Amino acid sequence: MRLKSIIFFIFILFVYSNCLRSQVVTTAYGPVSGNKSDNVFEFLGIPFASPPVDELRWRAPVPPENHTDTLRAMHYPPACPQKNFEQGDTTATIMGDEDCLYLNVWSPDLSGGLPVMVFIHGGGNQQGSTGQETGGTKLYDGKNLSERGDVVVVTIQYRLGILGYMVHPGLEAENTAGISGNYGVLDQILALHWIQNNIAAFGGDPTNVTLFGESAGGVNTGNLLLTDEAGDLFHKAIIQSAIPGLEDYAEATEKSTNLVNSFVSSGTDEEKIAAMRKIPADSLSETLNIPINGGIVQQSWRPVIDDVLFTDNPESIIQSGRFNHMPLIIGSNSDEMSLSAPLVVYPSMVNALVSLYLPAIFRPEALSLYPPGSTQDEARNAYVQILTDAQFTASVRRTAQCIELNQAEPVWRYFFTYTHSVAQLASFGSYHGMELFYVFNNWENATLGSSFLFKPQDDSMQYNMLHYWTNFARTGNPNTNGLTTWPEYAASEDCYLEIKATPNGSQCGVRSEKSDFWDKVINFKGCTSFLSKNEIDAINGFRVYPNPTNDAVKLEHNEPIEFNAALYGSNGDKLASYHNISKIDLSDYANGMYILKVTTRGQHKVYKVTKIP
Repeated sequence: MRLKSIIFFIFILFVYSNCLRSQVVTTAYGPVSGNKSDNVFEFLGIPFASPPVDELRWRAPVPPENHTDTLRAMHYPPACPQKNFEQGDTTATIMGDEDCLYLNVWSPDLSGGLPVMVFIHGGGNQQGSTGQETGGTKLYDGKNLSERGDVVVVTIQYRLGILGYMVHPGLEAENTAGISGNYGVLDQILALHWIQNNIAAFGGDPTNVTLFGESAGGVNTGNLLLTDEAGDLFHKAIIQSAIPGLEDYAEATEKSTNLVNSFVSSGTDEEKIAAMRKIPADSLSETLNIPINGGIVQQSWRPVIDDVLFTDNPESIIQSGRFNHMPLIIGSNSDEMSLSAPLVVYPSMVNALVSLYLPAIFRPEALSLYPPGSTQDEARNAYVQILTDAQFTASVRRTAQCIELNQAEPVWRYFFTYTHSVAQLASFGSYHGMELFYVFNNWENATLGSSFLFKPQDDSMQYNMLHYWTNFARTGNPNTNGLTTWPEYAASEDCYLEIKATPNGSQCGVRSEKSDFWDKVINFKGCTSFLSKNEIDAINGFRVYPNPTNDAVKLEHNEPIEFNAALYGSNGDKLASYHNISKIDLSDYANGMYILKVTTRGQHKVYKVTKIP
């Protein structure tokens, strides 16, 4: 009898302990319960859409059904169907479940009104998930980022590959716009709507949402800057190792039609789609290719220019100014393709790479900028740098320049050069995705990063990256006291922050000569501004400082002049007008981004002024 009492007491204690650690939040669709992990509330696997299965396969996502019972959000959701490749490996496993449209939330304070950071995972739009494990840890676990950064973190999933991006005539009759494709994009947009409608219950501020992503997640983040459908759903953006990217609709249709015909060879287009909806997702995933092969990025499945979500190619949209203007961080890593390039490279392979991808007229200059050397190490370094600069360094500069020239909101560029001890041992440098360990502060939890391999420099990197990212999410400016000043980006100067254990913030020009070369290869002529010339011409001798500021900015000119000034909010609303004033007091204004327009001698100058805590 006494033994039964003890067992019953232990059971009650266990139930009571779990109740103390669980937390119920009411969403628009019903209550959900999560766990308390140290000081963070954690909700894993909340549905933001109905399962996209059967007749919902290849259709726009629909909201989830309401539920009265408490939904237990205790486990990561299954990955979306995919053929999963490890970076640098050509072997793969088929995995995933079509019922995969879920998100995860971490919050340090359910009543906080905190900045919200929404992460889109990478994987070439063909693989990846919010529960992805890398180096023995959940790479995108948001607990440390949320707790240490005092932000609400959300990670979302979206349909991948053929299920997320197929374009086919048989699908076009199913919607009033007469188009198909972009289902993965629509998933992301619906997730952002869910966040707008529900995140306040988790302690988040729906008016202060930062969208960030790496690799294909960065591509998707950049693409969402280009569509009106996402214009009011987020307010700041961080693009890591990526730029916006869209595919031609006709080319995507041809590719998808050939694939469908390989499964179903007869019948009308509509009949073929009906048959395709019955084919197991695993069989469809078998058709996917490796996203990065030999250091070459292969985006087999991408969002398309459909004239509804996306009306033109990214460069043209940005050049026209018809994109969602907001503060932006964009950057890349110094050795992006070091994990994916061949492990053994001979000088002859560098020559072969150049000959394969470059017209003859550019080959001598390429080999001069990237000499193959005489050893395998020298050759591999040249090989990696060619692939890194051509696909990342130069393209990131183009995008940073074009956006900076065509919006008043600030742009901040980074170049990640830190190499952790394991990568140093393997001579991999700052490879594709390495910065994610430090943004999420999870390198300390990784098998490879734990114990004696976690160095003081790693701790410094974690602190710096987390606080730059969360400061930006909070105010639109990554700078704050205690961090090396990150210079605001200007297209004419190309200044940036080199992210390493001890950044100094003084660099301008990331591999400029090499980036100029790759611009020449693709015949990129540079960006212009859609703003009028008078608005961007400098007024010689005029100075606005300090910027950023925590209270006031001073206006100075090197000679006595008459001038007028006007202060605008980031949404374009005029806040105040001034005449010949030497100081503008911002202490009564909220932290964030403001536009100061100065007029003198018939000319205008627009300054971006940032107020920080």
